[in-house]
Amino acid sequence: MACYPNVPFCIPWSKNGIKVINAVGDGYTISMTWHQAYTRPDTYNIAYNIYYSSTQGDAISEGPKFVSTNNDTLLANVVDFIPGDTYFFVIRATQYDPSWYNIELLPTDDAQTDGYLHTYPETLLASDITDEDTTIPITDADIFPGTGVIQVGYELIRYSGKDNPNNLLFASERGFLSSNARLHQTDGYDGYGYRDPVVRFWVGLEEPNLNIIQEQNTFNYDYNIYTVADGYRIADQEGILTTDLGDHDSNTIDFPPYDFAGWHRTDPKLFFNGKCQDTYIGGEHFCADGYLGANRQIRNISLSDQAARLQEMMLEQMGTGSQVMLLRRLWKGITCSCYEPNQEYPDHRCHVCHGTGFVTGYEQYFYPRRSDGRILVRFGPAVEDLKMEEAGLENHVIFDCWTLTVPTIRDRDVLIRFNPDGTEEFRYEVLDVTRNRLLFNEIGNQHFRVQRVRKTSPIYQWKAIRNTSLLPQTIGTTVGLLRGPNNVPIPHTHDIVINENVLVLSQINQTTSMSADHNHEVRAGVVQSSGLGHTHEIVLP
Repeated sequence: MACYPNVPFCIPWSKNGIKVINAVGDGYTISMTWHQAYTRPDTYNIAYNIYYSSTQGDAISEGPKFVSTNNDTLLANVVDFIPGDTYFFVIRATQYDPSWYNIELLPTDDAQTDGYLHTYPETLLASDITDEDTTIPITDADIFPGTGVIQVGYELIRYSGKDNPNNLLFASERGFLSSNARLHQTDGYDGYGYRDPVVRFWVGLEEPNLNIIQEQNTFNYDYNIYTVADGYRIADQEGILTTDLGDHDSNTIDFPPYDFAGWHRTDPKLFFNGKCQDTYIGGEHFCADGYLGANRQIRNISLSDQAARLQEMMLEQMGTGSQVMLLRRLWKGITCSCYEPNQEYPDHRCHVCHGTGFVTGYEQYFYPRRSDGRILVRFGPAVEDLKMEEAGLENHVIFDCWTLTVPTIRDRDVLIRFNPDGTEEFRYEVLDVTRNRLLFNEIGNQHFRVQRVRKTSPIYQWKAIRNTSLLPQTIGTTVGLLRGPNNVPIPHTHDIVINENVLVLSQINQTTSMSADHNHEVRAGVVQSSGLGHTHEIVLP
């Protein structure tokens, strides 16, 4: 091996190599800065060799990909990386005597936009050479500068000229810098063993730091993937991953309530206690001369309506149902930036999508048959257990629940359950749903299991309104412009459901309705942009 003179040094010596490295987020650029190094002697010039590989052990052995001459800002923006791949980087300072070569004359990569980045040319021997030959035949002399130093095996050869048509380099010094002049064959044999047969432009007098930094090349445009041609990308998993029963909800929500009139006693408790004789539940609806109007008596109402009204009576009047708010998980909309380019999984703790992959993550459902907007769910008995996990004590409880046929409950929806005093108890995630069919293909009630969510989960940061009563009111927002395909603006507004307890805008902390495949979070009366490039203002009536 050659015995080189001094190599560059840093002050202090431990501050060498990469300083900061990060993916720019455009899908192909990684930016890096490094520590300042100094030459010895002062007459030498300095540059920085950039090594990287997708395999940690090959980062250095693959050789430097680029050499940067940026000695002012010590910054390089390297492009043409594969989105989603992880790379391992090393940066080493190198020095050279300007009389040996001019590093600015090294070739550049057309894909790189950074004008400071150059590449070390590589080629192969065209024929064998002895340890005394001064004419070096190679396969491509055109890519090498007019003067320089090449490395063949372990030997350094300084050349002072070249012949491009005949692909020849003219050596002025064999065994440069005390390296050993040797025989070199095209297969890499140098008289002692087989070496790398590649002829490389020498990387200079390089300091040997081993500071390897890992970085993943990500694709991220301001929370969302936006292109001029497509606008904001709208992903649609609804109907693919979940059952879309939207038509069923709209057709079923207006089933007639249990009327407690006619043959029906006003107090169902008397009936179930056996104190009410000669009556039945079902069969008729309204009275012939009741307060709802004369001659409105209806018999033989639909089976699904009758089942729904009886179930609603059990949940509401018999007090078996718990009042909960339903947060419907979004399965379509504008994707969040936390999606990693190499996998279709969002960040579990993302504050924008709350782990769903779609901006805001959820849409709050307001039950139109109740002024408070809550639905009624029967929670069955469950075992509550504290288990010791790696992170400490963990609460494990899973409830078997059921509710009406409407609204449709889907896997991964979230229920907010309340204590008797109206405060929030816990939030529960739906694990699975069991649906059944009645006669004539009518949908029956829904059975599902829910799991209690720990209060450190991001879902507790989702802004939900707990009660829309006493007098629910819907207010709107100003018009916002969403960037659509070919930059065409999409005008739209959103609705916000509030109650009479809201006296000032700063009391509004929730989300808006869906519009143009997205919604917004409202914090203290301010509609957040959610990274969509636009926002709205609340319009008071």
